[in-house]
Amino acid sequence: MKTQLLLAASLFVSVTASAQSNTYFSKDNKLESNLCVVSANEGFSAARKMAAKHGMYLSRYSKSILCNGQDIRDIAKKESAVQVASSKVEVFAKDSHQETQLCMTALKQGLQPVRKQIGNLNTLKCNGQNVTDFVKRYQDAAI
Repeated sequence: MKTQLLLAASLFVSVTASAQSNTYFSKDNKLESNLCVVSANEGFSAARKMAAKHGMYLSRYSKSILCNGQDIRDIAKKESAVQVASSKVEVFAKDSHQETQLCMTALKQGLQPVRKQIGNLNTLKCNGQNVTDFVKRYQDAAI
C-alpha cells in the first residue's frame, strides 16, 4: 500500500468562476494532480475508479492524497455541497386547470388527497411525467 502522498508545490489546482459550477484543472500532468481534479469535478468515486486503473488505492476512511493541503475527500465533499445547493427549484402553477391544481395538491399535501379525487393516479400527468414520479422529483422544491 502506498504511503500518504503530499502534493504541496507540485499541484496547482485552480478554480475558474462560472455561473453554473466551478471547474478545476491542474498545471501539471501528474497522476496525483489529475486525481485531485477528478475528485473536485466528478466526485470521489470517480477519482477512486481512476486511481484503481493506475494501480493506486484511495481510501474512503483515511487520508491518502492531499490536494493543496486539503484531503482529497474533503475537496469532493465541498464541490458536491455546492452542486446540491444550486439545484434547488421552485414549482408554481402556470395556469388554473384542474390537472395543474391536482399536481400542486400532490406536491403540497401528498398523493392521498389526489387519489381520493381521481382514483387512479396513473391517469394524471404533471409536466409530462406520472404524478408519482413528479412528486418524488419535486417534493422538496419551494412552492
